[in-house]
Amino acid sequence: MPIEELTNEEVLQRCSMCQTPTRSKLATLSLGVGSTVADDLDGRVVRLPPCPKCKAEEFLIRSDATPAAAPTTYGDLHRLLVDQLLASLVKKGRLDARLKTVPTLSDLDPNLVKTFFADGLKLLAEPLEKLEPPP
Repeated sequence: MPIEELTNEEVLQRCSMCQTPTRSKLATLSLGVGSTVADDLDGRVVRLPPCPKCKAEEFLIRSDATPAAAPTTYGDLHRLLVDQLLASLVKKGRLDARLKTVPTLSDLDPNLVKTFFADGLKLLAEPLEKLEPPP
């Protein structure tokens, strides 16, 4: 479910399976996904709500790489939005209570935002066949 828009209050995503757009309030999301055992929690992951139409589920994972100074692909820009979403959740305290450590995540560089997201944190939807496969 690619992210199409990120605001201070919600994220708009499009289901990869059926193309249904869905808005989710950040207040309903939390960082940290795993089993019922606290040691299995991953503080780099957020689970998005299931698609209301087809029930597909998606997990977004924070990038471990330093953002490129000049993103060149749709995948690079999407990765920036995912990282910003997770940074926003940390700032809002939206963490699974079982996480033992709080990840340190920073907001996007203002110069990147100005250059690549001048109209807000939005991406135009691309046909799925044009999306790069995950690395």
